[in-house]
Amino acid sequence: MKPIWHLFYKEWIKTRTAFFCSLLVGVGVVFYIFIGVENKITLMGAKNYTLNILYSNPPVIYYSLLRYLPLLAAVSIGISQYVPEVAQRRIRLTLHLPVGNRTLFIGMAFYGLLLITIFNAIVLGFFLWKNSFIFPSEVTIPVRHTVWGWFLAGYWVYNYIAFTALEPNRLRQLFYALTGLIVLSLYFYDVPFHGAYGSSTPVLALLALLSCPLILFSGYRLNKGER
Repeated sequence: MKPIWHLFYKEWIKTRTAFFCSLLVGVGVVFYIFIGVENKITLMGAKNYTLNILYSNPPVIYYSLLRYLPLLAAVSIGISQYVPEVAQRRIRLTLHLPVGNRTLFIGMAFYGLLLITIFNAIVLGFFLWKNSFIFPSEVTIPVRHTVWGWFLAGYWVYNYIAFTALEPNRLRQLFYALTGLIVLSLYFYDVPFHGAYGSSTPVLALLALLSCPLILFSGYRLNKGER
């Protein structure tokens, strides 16, 4: 277990700035969203503003600033964790830790996914908590279904950054990046109404889950020195 803790500490040193900056931005954005909401309620009244959210066409997406926050966090954590390792060829030193390479790559991925989960839990939890204090369930439930997809996107992005960064072949990297972007677009369709992602959330979650083992494939190719 000791080498794994050493690995986690090494990953923490690389990613802590990206993590805390992302978390600070995320919490700040949630505060900003609800400052705007409270101003609208003061101007329009709670009932009128709630009806405006529910029945306006196009819909009033007062939480739209949340949309790319999980993407920002995942990109920041993923790049800070993997790109310096590969660009500066430090990954070869990491592979010489006294632990199996498969365990090593699983540990790196687990660490990054854990950071993203902590980010999601704090930012999304804070948003949903504040939302439930201001709006009735007719608003909060559809809104929750909408934002789930955005926060699930963070897992897909992180896994694909790891998958692409560790791939030793440049053409494969380009192909992986393009494929990842195409699938990522599924998480960010325009929101035609609140709750738009409700029926597709299980599919988006499954895609994110299936992307988790991809790092093992690139890690295997890197370890074998394939080109």
